[in-house]
Amino acid sequence: MMIRINLLPVRQVQKREQGRQFIVLMVGMFIIAGAANGYWYVWMDGKREAAQRRLDDTNARIAQLEKVIGEVTNLQKRKKEVEEKLAVLDKLTRQRAGPVKLLDALATAIPKKVWLTSFDEKSGAAVMVGTAESFDDVSEFMRGLNNIVWCPKGMGRVVERQRNGSFRVELLGGDSEILAYPPTDLGFFFSNIELKSTTTEGAVSKTGVKPVKFDMTLTVNLAI
Repeated sequence: MMIRINLLPVRQVQKREQGRQFIVLMVGMFIIAGAANGYWYVWMDGKREAAQRRLDDTNARIAQLEKVIGEVTNLQKRKKEVEEKLAVLDKLTRQRAGPVKLLDALATAIPKKVWLTSFDEKSGAAVMVGTAESFDDVSEFMRGLNNIVWCPKGMGRVVERQRNGSFRVELLGGDSEILAYPPTDLGFFFSNIELKSTTTEGAVSKTGVKPVKFDMTLTVNLAI
């Protein structure tokens, strides 16, 4: 005779156990997912706060730099204003001393056989009238006017214009030292020299020629 065993209750118990395990697994997964989401949120929030702090620090540094830049700009503006005022004062000082130097330069440039009868200057434009023993003396006078300069060591006379653009200058009033200077270091007293008219008049000189009366215009530099 065969013995029959009813396995239905056992299967039902196994199914209930599997259902509980599934529920526990799902609940565990939800808990893990929630914890992971919470950790991720906290981590991202920390990164956001750190980024915000860096942004705030950067903005603060930018504001500080803008303040410094503003102060530097103001200093540069004030420096420019002071430089402009000093340039005006320097120009006025030069103009006060200019006529004295100009007369000295004019006296230096005049040859022995040339005499001025009048000299009129207005706003840098001058007219000269004079006499010379010959046309050669007038030419020598014009060359002298062209070559009288003011250099870092005082008044001088250009003796050579070199190919590289510099000038060899003979210093006047000292040991006649000759030095080379670039054009930027020299101030020419006279420019735009033009001989407007010449006439011969009077008695014949010892050299056999009549004196020459001349009329000359030129530009004078009073700012040296």
